[in-house]
Amino acid sequence: MEYLIDSNSLFDAHNKWYRPKVFKSVWEFMAQNDCIKMSTLVYNEIQYPDSLVNWTQKKFKNEQITPNTEIIDVYNDVMEWVTNSTRWDDAGFSQWQLPDKADPWLVATAKVNHQIIVTFDGNGRAALPDLNSYSKREPKINSVAEHFNVKTITMYELLDQLQLSL
Repeated sequence: MEYLIDSNSLFDAHNKWYRPKVFKSVWEFMAQNDCIKMSTLVYNEIQYPDSLVNWTQKKFKNEQITPNTEIIDVYNDVMEWVTNSTRWDDAGFSQWQLPDKADPWLVATAKVNHQIIVTFDGNGRAALPDLNSYSKREPKINSVAEHFNVKTITMYELLDQLQLSL
């Protein structure tokens, strides 16, 4: 099984729960685990703090997943569904329309590559807005991923599934 990591999982883990100076073994474990993958868009989002940038570059500099034709096609399906589903208004889905927004690309990439997305976006399992509700909030990765039959888990679940033991 492969896991596609979202930047928010790394930011939160690095800054809140698994600070590298205290939990160095967590970061070494993830760095050595080849089943953890990263897209180019997520790679580009990680620009701070320096220690996370350095860790990301060491692990993923030459191993990023770049969108191919199949991923682009599924990305277009994701964006069409988000835009036309009547669950979000323009303010809700406009953030997902930014060219460097990684979230829809994560869903598309994971769908094509049969990967599990590791994210805290929608942690608590945010539900899809009701039809015709036209939410002004940005779509959450886990609710859109669920529509496309892509599984999402949190960083905690990832470390548990990979059987990290300190």
